[in-house]
Amino acid sequence: MSILGYAKIRANGDELKTKGGARLNPGGFSRTSHGGGGRVWGNSKRFVAPSLDFKLVVDSDTDVQALNDMENVTIVFEADNGLTYMMTDSALENPAELDEDNGETGGKFIGKQCKRI
Repeated sequence: MSILGYAKIRANGDELKTKGGARLNPGGFSRTSHGGGGRVWGNSKRFVAPSLDFKLVVDSDTDVQALNDMENVTIVFEADNGLTYMMTDSALENPAELDEDNGETGGKFIGKQCKRI
């Protein structure tokens, strides 16, 4: 068995120049316990949409405006151990910004659905 070490991220088939540390949330439910008087009365759950936090290397080919304009994108998260997920109908949650101090940009893609492929 191979442990996840790094991942390639593709947007509509084009590999993004990612730095390490990407975080994929395939979505699901967050749960909250509700209690009082020393006991739990019940739990509630709320749906959480899939998302992908990422950082990109900024070089002369990096087009932050094109990144910000992406909508209805299919994102593929392909790990070096063979684990692969696809997130559909994705877009950036907020516009990406250039960071001159560390030469990177990034953001968070949010999508409608995420599946293991």
